[in-house]
Amino acid sequence: MINPFFFGSRGRGIFRFLRIFLHFPNFIKLTLRLFRDKRVPIYRKAILVVFEILAAAFAIAYFIYPFDADFILPIIGRFDDILIGAFVILVPGAWLFIKSCPQNVVREHVDRIARGE
Repeated sequence: MINPFFFGSRGRGIFRFLRIFLHFPNFIKLTLRLFRDKRVPIYRKAILVVFEILAAAFAIAYFIYPFDADFILPIIGRFDDILIGAFVILVPGAWLFIKSCPQNVVREHVDRIARGE
């Protein structure tokens, strides 16, 4: 069975980005399931909470003083808000949280998501 999550994959360039983008909903599902799981210690859940607070602070700062990447490539300027918010702050926080969770619990949830449960 192919692992629906891409942890540790060595893909290159745009293909790795596309895999990450396509699996983003499963990544969020896994993060939420692990956060609600009682077998994950509270101090590990604090990692996710801290990163979410940083993401909210960044969003407020970005709202007050937005930075647009239109000067680099015009097409990037249309997606920079999504990329900055989701992939720069939320994903690393969720990834660190998932990596710090007990691996047997993570594997159980990955298998359940893969089966569509």
